[in-house]
Amino acid sequence: MTIIELKKMMMKAKKEDKTKANALMMLVDSAQKIAKEKGEEVSEKTIQEAAKKLAKMAKESIEAGMEEAKKELEIYESFLPKMLGEEETTKIVKEIIDEIGGKNMGEIMKRLKARGDIDMALASRIIKSL
Repeated sequence: MTIIELKKMMMKAKKEDKTKANALMMLVDSAQKIAKEKGEEVSEKTIQEAAKKLAKMAKESIEAGMEEAKKELEIYESFLPKMLGEEETTKIVKEIIDEIGGKNMGEIMKRLKARGDIDMALASRIIKSL
């Protein structure tokens, strides 16, 4: 997904769904801000980073009782990579432990984070249990 495609989605949503349009507008703004801070162009990774940040904020809003944030959360999560389940994560953690030959949690977490499709809280629990 490029920033241009994202902006087109936003413009189309303005005619159909105000909530979706506002969520996409926040996503565009956030992605552009992140890219500017890093001194780079807006990439798919930047958009995902912005979506992750906004999804976290939406979850906090839902916890605070703002039910309308559920739709925003769905929109932001649609831009995030699909997270692996516990079984797949455990398999990957075991492979990394075998590969580096130790229990250096920092190195394991670093490698898992680089993948982008691992729930880091889940990974942390798995590593501690192993």
